[in-house]
Amino acid sequence: MVADPRPDEERRIDALRALRLLDSPREPVFDVITRMAARLLRTPIALISLVDSHRQWFKSSVGIDPGLTQTPRELAFCAHAIQSTEPFIVPDARLDARFANNPMVTGEPGIRAYAGIPLTSAEGFALGTLCVIDHQARTFTDAELDTLRDLVEMARNEVLSREAALKASALASDGQADLPDGAALFQAIFEQAAAGIAMVGLDGVWLRFNAKLCSILGRTPQSLQGVTFQDITHPDDLSLDLRHVQELMDGLADQYAMEKRYLRPDGGVVWANLTVALVRRNGLPRYFIAVIDDISERKRAEASLAALRSDLEQRVVERTRDLQRSNDWLNAVLGNALNAFICVDERGHIVEWNRQAERTLGWKRSEALGRLMSELIIPQRLRDGHETGMAHLRRTSEAKVLGRRLELTAQRKDSSEIPCEVTINALPDGLGQGQTLYFSFLHDISYRKQAEQALADSERRLRTIADNLPALIAYVDQDERYVFCNRTYQSWLGVDPGAAVGRPVSEVLDEAAYAQRRDLLVRASQGEFVEFDIESTSDGEVRHLRLAYLPDRSESGEVVGVFALGTDITDAKLAQHQLFELARTDMLTGLANRRAFDDALAQAVARQKRSGLPLALAFLDIDNFKGINDSLGHGLGDEVLRTFALRLTSCMRSSDVVARLAGDEFVVLLEGLKHPHEAEVIARKVIRAISAKFDLTGDLGLDVTTSLGVAFMAKHTLSPQELVDAADKALYQAKAAGKNTYKVVQTGEHDGHL
Repeated sequence: MVADPRPDEERRIDALRALRLLDSPREPVFDVITRMAARLLRTPIALISLVDSHRQWFKSSVGIDPGLTQTPRELAFCAHAIQSTEPFIVPDARLDARFANNPMVTGEPGIRAYAGIPLTSAEGFALGTLCVIDHQARTFTDAELDTLRDLVEMARNEVLSREAALKASALASDGQADLPDGAALFQAIFEQAAAGIAMVGLDGVWLRFNAKLCSILGRTPQSLQGVTFQDITHPDDLSLDLRHVQELMDGLADQYAMEKRYLRPDGGVVWANLTVALVRRNGLPRYFIAVIDDISERKRAEASLAALRSDLEQRVVERTRDLQRSNDWLNAVLGNALNAFICVDERGHIVEWNRQAERTLGWKRSEALGRLMSELIIPQRLRDGHETGMAHLRRTSEAKVLGRRLELTAQRKDSSEIPCEVTINALPDGLGQGQTLYFSFLHDISYRKQAEQALADSERRLRTIADNLPALIAYVDQDERYVFCNRTYQSWLGVDPGAAVGRPVSEVLDEAAYAQRRDLLVRASQGEFVEFDIESTSDGEVRHLRLAYLPDRSESGEVVGVFALGTDITDAKLAQHQLFELARTDMLTGLANRRAFDDALAQAVARQKRSGLPLALAFLDIDNFKGINDSLGHGLGDEVLRTFALRLTSCMRSSDVVARLAGDEFVVLLEGLKHPHEAEVIARKVIRAISAKFDLTGDLGLDVTTSLGVAFMAKHTLSPQELVDAADKALYQAKAAGKNTYKVVQTGEHDGHL
């Protein structure tokens, strides 16, 4: 029978693939867990299985062919196990209708008994399982299932650490550190990250690093300057590290992760989980981004746990042989259990209390026996609810808490409180010697809660940083659905980040905005780095944005999503436009300058060549301007030029181009005239407008006149310069005729003058 997909299947698969564990090399940290599972539960097979969309893939395995790394999902027991948070138990697969005809039951590896517990991510998605398999039908005891839960917790802690490191690595190595806004984000991540982060040169030299890295390595920032990672790597780990680095340089991988040891200045060793990515620009390697998480405590805990479990296993085996499965055997197991074991009677009086209960809760066994459990370990504020539940249990022998894994708060002897994971059950009939007894296993989860809180705090800090940066930051998956977008989307684009997550880009953005981005998103999803400028309008405000799309690749090289970063370049665009206008404007009069006129004239001549419509050019200056300038000074001379420009412009149509070439030389480009006499009308209008007295500063009145030369080109016969020369020649003719007049010459088929 094939297991139905989970309701959250799509997000679960996304979470699994984002961790980059699928198709990754074997890692000692996971192999230790499967070996311990096989030993402690006495099974020939143990697996850490990750359930993908169409397969289950083995991150670690014991007892199967090393070449067997995956099986189809429809055959996987683990696909059923991830449907619930509780252990999934199959005592005899041959008697279970779901698996009786499964090829892995009827053939190799001959599965009979199965026990699996989901392995979950930080967000609670079931990524796969830690499971054990036996070739013989069997039941699994509560103690064995508790052991399996403890091992799953170890694996989950590793996954949580890996998940946090990958998030930091993705932000740090997304290629934006070279951009101005990206540099601010990169620096903020450096200082806020819970893990050590460093930028490392291709030669291994530490280029940049955060304070957390110095703390992990036990070194000052000054002592790391000029030092390479090779200098402080444990010799036994260096060759593997360098081999991974070479694979990055050769393009065989995008990043790698490994556990390694660094040497402290005092000769001590620090264990670290290292994740390294190579940043490239234009296909060339630039530098490495390394995320370093201190796992020394975990390594020590694993070693202690492995030694303790090994010792426990040996002692249980020896004690079992001597006690012949007697009651003393049970007491020995409970006495050495890693969970606190508490047994109470129907009234709640404690009848058993093991050594781990002493260590966890602070009460000696002799102090606890006979006391009410509620008085010893239930916080005062929770005792009424506890007593009510016990009374209901005595009346009905029913309780919702029985057989379930719960998270509760326990009180220690010193009145401090600790979070605990608890399972409560009733002893089977006959074992209570005529009375009903209830037992519970209690596991202190303070460390896990602290780790969860630290992860939540880190994510909150990163979200706060991202939300307060003056940039658009988003992540889009392969289906073009928003996975993340920061608060800037609200202020810049009018998009609510909370409402956008999980929805397609085409639905979140309006039709025009999506059309601008659609083809570029496709290119990025195919592996191309894309950078482009767009114009965006929100609430009537126009912004010019520079967007960059960076493909997000899995370890296999597959593009699994796109990082998007947008910066506001409106001010730069405005400054660029203003500079462009200044370069084409006469500063004194505000008219077009020679450069702008030359461009306009060339375009007008080109249009006439295409359309065949007439084109006219007027060349004019101020009569006797040199005398005005010499007698009144340059200040009043400039005022005359500005007034002249205003009057000249007032005589022209909005489509006419009026420009000042130099000094008192002005030109007017006239399009749309049908006959030379229209040019004469305009010339006379200009002479009349200029001849009115100029009122200057200091109540000075001045009579000013102008002369015009107009070249009328009915058909395209002259180049732009030739047309200017013709108008200039006509101006000289007007000057020769006594000034304060005009001369219109006609070019083309009927060259001559009017």
